[in-house]
Amino acid sequence: MKTKELSKQVRDKVVEKYKSGLGYKKISKSLMIPQSTIKSIIIKWKEHGTTTNLPREGRPPKLSARSRRALIREAAQRPKVTLKELQSSQAETGVSVHMTTIIRTLHRAGLYGRVARKKPLLTGKNRKARFEFAKRHVGDSQTVWRKVLWKTLCLAQTQHISSPQEHHPHSETWWWKHHAVGMFFSSRDWKTGPSRGEDGWC
Repeated sequence: MKTKELSKQVRDKVVEKYKSGLGYKKISKSLMIPQSTIKSIIIKWKEHGTTTNLPREGRPPKLSARSRRALIREAAQRPKVTLKELQSSQAETGVSVHMTTIIRTLHRAGLYGRVARKKPLLTGKNRKARFEFAKRHVGDSQTVWRKVLWKTLCLAQTQHISSPQEHHPHSETWWWKHHAVGMFFSSRDWKTGPSRGEDGWC
């Protein structure tokens, strides 16, 4: 955690004690300041001849190196995490950061948000085949459609009996719905198909 910056008066006092011949350890003990801080102040004074804050290249980063690593690690381990969740996790550590900052940090690490494409239930090929089937059978009589329903029923009963799985009403409803739709919209010419009870359907 970053500590509060020392005032200019304190930094000047460090330089005065250093000029009087005191070492880093004695200055640190007398002013109750860490030796590493005393050393940084003296080095800066030797290089630039002043204890004032020098102009910075730009605004200091909002996220520390440790916070950036934690943010990138969480995003990599949880691919479906949202920006809101990442922002909340940073807030729990005491860092209030905007979403754009999170996005910029992730982009620099090579991580980009993606939205899964919604695949349609029917492809263009399916729609074309069903439309052609509807045009071919738009004038079929009820007798023809009874044959279609009878074959669908027989196939369903055969598969249900031969299936080793345990019966479940929800799975049966799902199978009936998709099987019936598939039979209705297949490309078979039902006018030439066998009638009820023929060819060992049931």
